[in-house]
Amino acid sequence: MPAKAEPTDQIDTYRLLNGVAVDLRAASPAARQFLTDLALRLVQGEGYNELLLRVQRPDAPIYEGQSPLSPTVHELPGLRAARDLVYRAGVAEGHIAPTGADGALQVLPSSLRVAAAAPTGGRDGKLTTEPIVTVGEAIDMLDITRQAIINAVRAGRIRGEQHGKLWVLSREDVLRYRLARDDRRLAREAS
Repeated sequence: MPAKAEPTDQIDTYRLLNGVAVDLRAASPAARQFLTDLALRLVQGEGYNELLLRVQRPDAPIYEGQSPLSPTVHELPGLRAARDLVYRAGVAEGHIAPTGADGALQVLPSSLRVAAAAPTGGRDGKLTTEPIVTVGEAIDMLDITRQAIINAVRAGRIRGEQHGKLWVLSREDVLRYRLARDDRRLAREAS
C-alpha cells in the first residue's frame, strides 16, 4: 500500500474576526488538515450546527490530545481558528447576531477562500479574490427579500455562487445593483 501523501495546501496563519493573526505552524499537521477540511465544508455549505458538532468532538485533532475541558486548551491555535470558522457560519446563517465590528463579515477570510462550485450567474469568474457578502447582508444593503436577491443572481444582475444552503455574492455587484435600482427609482419619480 503506498504511503499517504501529505497535503500541501494547509494554511500557516489564520486571521480571526478581531484581527488577531493565529500562527498555525505550531499546530500539528492533523490539526491543520482538520482546519482546511472545516473551511472547505463551510464553503461547500455545511451548516453551523454540523460544523459546531465537528469542532466539539473531544477526539478532534484541534485539541492536540488534551481534554476539551483543560484550562490550557483554549489557547491552542487550531482550536481558536476552528471556533472562529464556526462563528462565521453561525453569523452567516443567522444563528448568531454579529457584533458591530462584524458588520462587514466575510464568510471566509481571504486566506481560506476555496472555490467549490461554479458561478450560477453573472460575469465569468469565481468569487475567490474579492470581498463577498451573504444574502443576509445583501438584504440589509438592498432592503429587498431573499428571493428577490436570488432571482437577481439567477438573472445575472448580481454575481453569486451557491455552496449548499449558503449563497455568497460579490459585494461590488450588490452595490452596483443598488445604485442602478436607485437610479431607476429616481427616474420614475422625476417623470
